[in-house]
Amino acid sequence: MFQKQERIGLVVYLYYNRDARKLSKFGDLYYHSKRSRYLIVYINKNDLDTKLEEMRRLKCVKDIRPSAFDDIDRQFVGNLHRDETNNHQKG
Repeated sequence: MFQKQERIGLVVYLYYNRDARKLSKFGDLYYHSKRSRYLIVYINKNDLDTKLEEMRRLKCVKDIRPSAFDDIDRQFVGNLHRDETNNHQKG
């Protein structure tokens, strides 16, 4: 049966747009901004360390930033109430 794999998005900044095809072998190429020269690539989380190291070795890659989506609080119900109580306790 199909098992869901944990994935992570990487924002990869390039020196030249023509090098975008070289990075398609590392994962799923989701978006390519030709104006700002960056890519969004999704890879499996368990392959993150090895693929990140391989991608950083490429001369066409300027910078790589992992997605912070997992670190963001996605519990939206009651967020405003929590913020109000925190502000009242501080002030």
